[in-house]
Amino acid sequence: MKKSALLILAFVLCTAVYAQSIVPTIKGNSVITYTYTLNGQDLPLTLTFNSLGDPIKIDWSIEGIGSGNYEMSSKALAEGKGVTMKAPDPDQLTKLPTYETVACISRSAYAEMVKNMAFEYDDLKFTVTKDSTGEVKMGDKTLDVYHAVATNGKGEMWILNNPDFPLICKTKDNAQGTDLMLVSIQ
Repeated sequence: MKKSALLILAFVLCTAVYAQSIVPTIKGNSVITYTYTLNGQDLPLTLTFNSLGDPIKIDWSIEGIGSGNYEMSSKALAEGKGVTMKAPDPDQLTKLPTYETVACISRSAYAEMVKNMAFEYDDLKFTVTKDSTGEVKMGDKTLDVYHAVATNGKGEMWILNNPDFPLICKTKDNAQGTDLMLVSIQ
């Protein structure tokens, strides 16, 4: 009887822990807010995904820098090889090349990451780790993310476990000199 009670308790606790890990959906009109770190200064960054068609249309706004628009091709989301982390010129439409994403890795890089626990992006090789620093929270909810570390030890990404839109939730020591920390998705 005690073994059954302990087994049921363990199952309930595991289910509760698993249920707390969430995977938000990114869709048209999603508003994603980050803390954008540039030269040691934290700035609020807002990305509004107006359309997830082809092209994907994204409005951006960084307090103190300005605002503008990105266009990312559906080909970039499908098979891009790098991510832009730099703020484009304000009040401009920035059309990204077909190999470049913004705020996410490509679906093909995600599939490689899941299959091999490693992938290449921005000419850097990343390996997925299972360490305790892999937790990312949005409010009081823990996000279901993969924690990837550059094999040269310079750069980390936390990527949402979402094959449709593998959102970058957090970066640390990014090679482009900027970092992101997800605050909210609405």
